[in-house]
Amino acid sequence: MENNEDKMDDLSNLSTNSVYRTIKILESLSVNSGFTLEELAPIVGLAKPTLFRFLSILQKLDYVEKNRDNRYKLTSKLFSVACRSIDDVELSRIAKPFMEDLSFNTGETSILCILEDNSALHVRTVFSRYEQRFYERIGKHSPLYCTSAGQILLSGLSEEDFQKYISKEILIPYTSNTIKSPIKLREVIKEIKENGFAESVSEYEQNIHGLACPIYDHDGTIIASLSLNWPLFRETEGKRDFCLENLIKASSEISTNMGYVLSLK
Repeated sequence: MENNEDKMDDLSNLSTNSVYRTIKILESLSVNSGFTLEELAPIVGLAKPTLFRFLSILQKLDYVEKNRDNRYKLTSKLFSVACRSIDDVELSRIAKPFMEDLSFNTGETSILCILEDNSALHVRTVFSRYEQRFYERIGKHSPLYCTSAGQILLSGLSEEDFQKYISKEILIPYTSNTIKSPIKLREVIKEIKENGFAESVSEYEQNIHGLACPIYDHDGTIIASLSLNWPLFRETEGKRDFCLENLIKASSEISTNMGYVLSLK
């Protein structure tokens, strides 16, 4: 006869398996823009009826949504949950007041990005004061090769890691200005290293001007990028230089507060 201890062990194993399966589903959905039930089932190793039950629960909890093509994908809720404690993350916490000053002084949207899964992950955004503004939500992943923020992150890679990136990355032409050649990308990254900032105009999104600078940690490693972005219709004489001056100042202040000391050698 089964005793209470055996029943508790069975319940514990069942709960553990359910947690494992749920995490596996969420992780699988995080690396793709959407899976059908048939596509996802073999990836997570579940029968379709079982997977459907898990997905239904995640839908009710608003962690997963299903689009018109019957593809399941993550909502922004999971990232929002993680971001509730984002001020406890040292970089984001330190960057916040400097980003607020930067956006206040320039009037434009500032974005803090870190490198994640060969893309630029937006971890903090301070929006422009204008109604018509560049809008990027926290948690978005942007390409590295055609955004100023991403190009800064690429400039911090070792030669070996950069070579791995350009050998695998497909350079999708989002606009007519998008970098389409690995050779051209290497040239751009070389210029960024020499100049200390990146600039993109309509490379990823049409009619958007972007500037970005690196954020360094205590040992001089690029750990993030800070960017300013604005629509071209708000471009005026001297705006680019004014924004760059303020951006360099803000990124330097954040780096200093992260322990970075500029070498005068």
